[in-house]
Amino acid sequence: MAISVLLAGDQDFRAALGSVLGGDYSFIEVDSVAKAADALLASRPHLVFVDLRNGSQIGVAVCRRIKGAASTRLLPVVACADDGQEATIAALDAGADHVIGYPPPLAELQARIRAALRTRLATDRLEDTSQVIFALANAVEAKDAYTEGHTERVGALAVEAGRLAKLDEETQEALRQGGVLHDIGKIGIPNEIINKPGRLTDKERIVMNKHPIIGERICEPLKSLRHLLPIIRWHHEKLDGSGYPDGLKGSQFPVPAQILQLADIYDAISTDRPYHRARTRAGSIEFLFGEARKGWRDAELVKLIAIAAEHLNLGRTREEDIPPPPAPVGQWRTE
Repeated sequence: MAISVLLAGDQDFRAALGSVLGGDYSFIEVDSVAKAADALLASRPHLVFVDLRNGSQIGVAVCRRIKGAASTRLLPVVACADDGQEATIAALDAGADHVIGYPPPLAELQARIRAALRTRLATDRLEDTSQVIFALANAVEAKDAYTEGHTERVGALAVEAGRLAKLDEETQEALRQGGVLHDIGKIGIPNEIINKPGRLTDKERIVMNKHPIIGERICEPLKSLRHLLPIIRWHHEKLDGSGYPDGLKGSQFPVPAQILQLADIYDAISTDRPYHRARTRAGSIEFLFGEARKGWRDAELVKLIAIAAEHLNLGRTREEDIPPPPAPVGQWRTE
């Protein structure tokens, strides 16, 4: 089976790399972070080449999208960068695993590929109990076709916002994993409630509101996941104490859980769901600012989510790109 390589950059870059690599590989070519995200989901490449020359923002966004999602963060990324220590450091900071010059010498290029694939093979063989939990979380997402890719986008958005907030790498990793696992408790919620095309009744809301506690109970026995428990349990709290399950107020509500929550809400309202029409990127951010004015969210963190969503090209930017609502307008839900 041919090794699948994702090439992210302009046409000249992709053509040059494809020519050097030759026929031993199958290529997936993209020129934007949005196309890269789709290709990562659909094609599962073995490694990625990105063009980071001249401070390419597309290349940086692709790197951060890959390293910000739990399912792709171990995917080897080889970056072509400008000469010099400063460019190399910038490429590594963006998430590249290997940095080479351009055009890359064939011998070095092949050596980098061998090294990247060895790393990929080693990480693919690593499997522990926590991976079973992550697989379970993916199964939960698969119950609802409307939320395909939701957890990956939430994790990537939360990590980018956490990076902008200057959170440490360990906390960013918790946000990445929390993006995947925050809704795992929905495995205990009936499908007819999760997929209901409209507002929930009071009784249905009581059942739905149990999912953070169920998720915490699922992950609590595993020591490797205990640092995620606050994020899982508290991703539906509000700063004024009106959230659930514990009614946290102000500083009781940890910043990582707030960031994950904002990323979760942003994705929920900017994507198509059976119970509401998607909002544009600008509309979604305005919705979050409206909740900040109510005292529910932190406006400064909303600003970071707005910047992160733009960096990662998440959400539609034009009303005309959004299909008609699948349910009556006003039946908004953000879980």
